[in-house]
Amino acid sequence: MSSAGHGVHMKGKGFTIVELLIVVVLIAILAAITIVAYNGLQKRAQTSAISTALNQASKKVKMYQVENGTYPLTLAAAGIVDSEVTYQYTGGVTTYCITGTQGNTSLYIGDAVTKPTEGGCAGHGQGGVAAVINLAVNPSVETNGNGWGNRWYGTGGAGTLVLTNLAAHSGSVGYRKTWTVAGGGQDVGMNYTLNGAQSGKTYTFSAYIRASVLTGHKPLVEWYDATSVKIGATIFGAEVSIPANTWQRLTMTQTAPANTASARFIWGPYPSSGTPASVVEQTVDFDSVMIVEGTSAPAYADGASPNWVWNGAAHSSTSTGPAL
Repeated sequence: MSSAGHGVHMKGKGFTIVELLIVVVLIAILAAITIVAYNGLQKRAQTSAISTALNQASKKVKMYQVENGTYPLTLAAAGIVDSEVTYQYTGGVTTYCITGTQGNTSLYIGDAVTKPTEGGCAGHGQGGVAAVINLAVNPSVETNGNGWGNRWYGTGGAGTLVLTNLAAHSGSVGYRKTWTVAGGGQDVGMNYTLNGAQSGKTYTFSAYIRASVLTGHKPLVEWYDATSVKIGATIFGAEVSIPANTWQRLTMTQTAPANTASARFIWGPYPSSGTPASVVEQTVDFDSVMIVEGTSAPAYADGASPNWVWNGAAHSSTSTGPAL
């Protein structure tokens, strides 16, 4: 019998789901290894470029010191400008420090650190992130109450206001209000004044509060002109219910209106509805004011924080450093 009329059918064999999954996993692993290797190469290239630039910049700063007797106040004075590497500089009569950054890599060099070292000088931004400036000049109320103001103790209330280590959130002391005469529960907080606020700029205000009883709290902002006249109405933030004996950060972002010369940040028990009347021996603690330009609220820091510096006298000036 002829077999011409019978076709021969070949059955192809495909990949199973398990085999496909293995291939996908292998591709993902290879991709991850490639990315890690690339990032490592990029990091090494950036580190090498920054190291070379910092060594050259350091030589110029030292040469300036030999010729002039002091280190330059700016890098430009020593003929150093940004190129592929962005510089930050702190210089004085006998000290200097330079941070160099490329991409997200930063190294620094100075009179105390003679070889390029990963990281940044105190007060400088690092890793491609700009330094943060805390505009509050007495943020942790360590030595006096300059810039701080007491609201009151509620209708009919009275009490004491002291600086004590029992009220410290940062540093060694904070403000504590203690009721000696029971009073109303609202608007019994503290305020802090920012001088030099500028119209059109956006500021984020924050501070910490802790009460000995469950209480509703609000942040507030008031704007003032150059004659200390309030501009418009007080602006209220959202109410926050805070458990007893718990530190809470209250934060508010606002843009300064026309004719602004100063701002008053207020925080404390100021609920829109219902809060316990303040009772005898009730306490409320206040500390750690931070005011920054922009809409974000970085973690609290001041000139006493790691890698931060005061831009003048300690606890009496603005302070600068990397976001913590």
